[in-house]
Amino acid sequence: MKLKTVMLAAAMAAIAVPAAHAQVVRGDQIVAQSNFVSRQQVSIPQISIVVRADFVLFSVRYETGTRSADERENELAKMFTTVTQRAGRTNGDIVVEVGSPGNSAALETAAIKEVVNDQGERSSIDLVLKVAVKPNESFDAIRARTEKFVNDTPVNGRVEGVIGDSQFLGVSEPKKHRETLIKAIADDVRLMQASFGGPSSPVRVSLTGMEQRSQTRPVGPLDLEIYIPYSMSLSSGSNN
Repeated sequence: MKLKTVMLAAAMAAIAVPAAHAQVVRGDQIVAQSNFVSRQQVSIPQISIVVRADFVLFSVRYETGTRSADERENELAKMFTTVTQRAGRTNGDIVVEVGSPGNSAALETAAIKEVVNDQGERSSIDLVLKVAVKPNESFDAIRARTEKFVNDTPVNGRVEGVIGDSQFLGVSEPKKHRETLIKAIADDVRLMQASFGGPSSPVRVSLTGMEQRSQTRPVGPLDLEIYIPYSMSLSSGSNN
């Protein structure tokens, strides 16, 4: 297979996600664009945790320039089947979804006619490869494993595979990290009370924003910083 690398940064930036973080909440998962660079100043609370990503999302476009529109659709339908069957033999190391990273859906929710994009003389389908992060595996190793999967997948007709430059790091079960964060924030509150108050001068600590969803941002090739965007204020508990 001929593997092309294309610049999809603009396309990824167009996904409807919070601009400051390029983050998407997907049910029991959080994904954030790994190579997103924001020029906006982002205020991060004092308490946060850094976790290793559970998976990486890669975009792959399969495209064909066969003359007949019907034949193009047939080629892409066969390609779609080939890719999903190969992914099914990886024991969950690679899972295929349809759409774009951060804006994809399970295969069961789409029919091939719904995912084929006909551009007149060419047709394509956009897929997402959800690649599990293995212990002690580097990002380069994951990228190489993904490229090998795409390169080794047999093509049909004039179909070519295109892998995108933009990736998303993902965390599964963000609720478990939220619990860790809340405990760390509670410890910080007690530290504030002990440091600035005492029996004769109690300190009242107020937190706002704790009801918000956890936020995340990439801080390394496979590392994500997770935090709750809360704010803290201290006041005298004696009402003086």
